[in-house]
Amino acid sequence: MNPELEIEVKFLVPAQARKALTAEMARATASLERRTLAAMYLDTPDRRLAKEGIAWRLRREGRRWVQTLKADRGNALERFEHEVIRPDASADASLHAGTEVGDRLLKILAKAEAAGEFAGVRYRTEVRRILRRVRTRGAIVEVALDEGRIRAGGAPDAGSAGGACGTSGTSGTSGTGGTGGDAQEGILRIREVEFELVSGSPLAMLALAERWRKRFGLVLDPRSKAERGDRLAQGMPFPPVRKGLPADYPRDANALDAFGTALDECLAHVLRNAIGLADGDQALRVEHVHQTRVGIRRLRSALRSFRGWVQAPPQALVDELRGFFAALGQSRDADVLDSGVARALAQAGAPPLAAGAGAQGPDPHEVARSAEVQRMLLAWLTWRVGLVEEPVPPDAPAPDSGEGAEAGHSGQGFPRLAERRLRRWHRAICAASERFETLEESDLHALRKRIKRQRYAAEFFQPVLRGSACARYLKQLAVVQNRMGELNDLFVARDRYQALVAQDPAAWFALGWIAARIAELKALALPELRRLARTDPPGR
Repeated sequence: MNPELEIEVKFLVPAQARKALTAEMARATASLERRTLAAMYLDTPDRRLAKEGIAWRLRREGRRWVQTLKADRGNALERFEHEVIRPDASADASLHAGTEVGDRLLKILAKAEAAGEFAGVRYRTEVRRILRRVRTRGAIVEVALDEGRIRAGGAPDAGSAGGACGTSGTSGTSGTGGTGGDAQEGILRIREVEFELVSGSPLAMLALAERWRKRFGLVLDPRSKAERGDRLAQGMPFPPVRKGLPADYPRDANALDAFGTALDECLAHVLRNAIGLADGDQALRVEHVHQTRVGIRRLRSALRSFRGWVQAPPQALVDELRGFFAALGQSRDADVLDSGVARALAQAGAPPLAAGAGAQGPDPHEVARSAEVQRMLLAWLTWRVGLVEEPVPPDAPAPDSGEGAEAGHSGQGFPRLAERRLRRWHRAICAASERFETLEESDLHALRKRIKRQRYAAEFFQPVLRGSACARYLKQLAVVQNRMGELNDLFVARDRYQALVAQDPAAWFALGWIAARIAELKALALPELRRLARTDPPGR
């Protein structure tokens, strides 16, 4: 293994599982270690390191100090890590020079100092760790159970764990640590278990993690302590809403490398919003639901966009993802009726519905924490790891003559394949737009999905396409997608209000308003669709 590469997966430990998990950790006493770890994390006041995905810390481990530099690697399992021993609690960034991230660190700090910004302690962690080394078939894995707290601010607290890295907790924030326990001012309680690969196969490590997840009801958490501490130091202890980011890969990437980057981004989009549902703030629930669904839709679009060029996931895994999407969809539909459409109706003077007549949906918190969803999320990470080890040959035949038809031309290279696929899908959108005024509701729904898929595909392929043309095309797709989304929300609301007519006559007003609004939006969508149809999709 690369000594600067850390491969790990982390889970929140539910309170009810703590006793059983602690007992399991102590079962193999020969390999058991207990440590008290006290760390301080350094950054500039304007968070220059955090913004670059870099964590820089000094941690006391027993009688020694260890300075560690970490950074994201673009996927859920891998992180850069570089450690050096220090004689005391003083930091020296130059000790990381010569590594890719260390050189970035030095440049960032130099620019900060030139601007009068200097790195200091932003937050601290105080953890009691139980560490066990497990030999499983195909791998040696370190399992670490951490319990403790994150403290915002830099002032030491003599009563902290280890006596060296506490804080006064004067940040003025408050919140709960979710599964981590009670929260106090400027303090976030944590309880988590981490599986780190020492040697062997990442797939074997993930298989071990799945067995423990199943036994103890663990909740997959993609956040590091550094991320959680940075949020706490900003006064926001809960997981943020994560929006989609562009896929960034070299222009000469092949289909497998491009797909891997797109897949990593989609999985991050899903996982980081799913943890918001499982361990987040109720006030952010609607946005976490929405962005989790967007992430799932992007992931499914990535599978379609690269279909025939790369290995396909098991159909059961895709079906389970679709089930998660549908369960959250019920909650989102309730939100559409209870907030968006209901608010517009109230502004239009609609009489209020009778108490109890509103929409109901499943609790997204319970859905995200369910054993079925947690198993499925970990299974997607496992499939992603296996994808790298078993790529489909570039000249593999297409799975059918439709979506993968371009695969037979793989000798032309990935950019050519991407261009051909976008153009073929664009023609299907054009054909539907020509018949837009006569489309049935089911056809409108299908057109909306085609437009979304086209937008996501263009985003996935953007690094190998002409930048300015792609940006213009994406802008037009976004306009039409938003308009079709408004229409879809109204169709959902209309069906819900229709079901309420028998018990509440006030629903008739809503149905009339919705019908008029649907006609208005269709009239607005038609010229937008025609402009899109006249725009050529971007090429190489």
